[in-house]
Amino acid sequence: DPGGCLLVLSVKAMLATLCGGKLVDKLRYVFSQVSDSNGVLVQSKFDAFLREALKLPTAVYEGPSFGYAQASTRPCFPQQKRVTVNMFLDILEDPPQCLVWLPLIHRLASVEHVFHPTSCSYCRTNGMTGFRYRCLRCRGYQLCQNCFWRGNAGSHSNQHQMKEHSSWRLPHKLGRALGRTLGCVSSRDPPHPLYPEEPERTLNLANIVPSRPIRNVSETMSSSAPESSR
Repeated sequence: DPGGCLLVLSVKAMLATLCGGKLVDKLRYVFSQVSDSNGVLVQSKFDAFLREALKLPTAVYEGPSFGYAQASTRPCFPQQKRVTVNMFLDILEDPPQCLVWLPLIHRLASVEHVFHPTSCSYCRTNGMTGFRYRCLRCRGYQLCQNCFWRGNAGSHSNQHQMKEHSSWRLPHKLGRALGRTLGCVSSRDPPHPLYPEEPERTLNLANIVPSRPIRNVSETMSSSAPESSR
């Protein structure tokens, strides 16, 4: 802030956004910070958290696209309903414009070291790292993430729909295809588990974190020593 102080909310927003782990766990933590004791979203808390989180895209000059605007956060959640953790996760499964970048950052970090043992159809690089983009109309045509993001496609039509892949799987998996045909394997996994709506009980750190600053070691030992029984 202008006074040179770092807000706790700012630290929480940055760590929740940039840390590793599953996206659903990040969003559950975010919800724990923007909900009340009954596990219901508080719009003012969400606005404050979003204001801090959107400082990240603003820092890399994406403020015009993802800058904070209070009017853009109101339509994110239904105003007449109690927004619980499961509804919060469902809504952010297809995030609003102001939060489109959040799952993208998570996906970029998760595929940073993913290797695809195939060549790019444009730059002919043998082996791709990161995302792989496959044309849904042209058999065998695929691009590495660098060529796709820069629009390098050669004579290939940019109007063709491309599918993004974050992992490598061998083609023609007959067993899984047969299982789907027979109804043995679900064709679509649920987006997230169903979590209890009651907020989780926080840890009691009274015996770990002192309530006041400790001046010396002797004070620590005297305060932690049990009283003698008479």
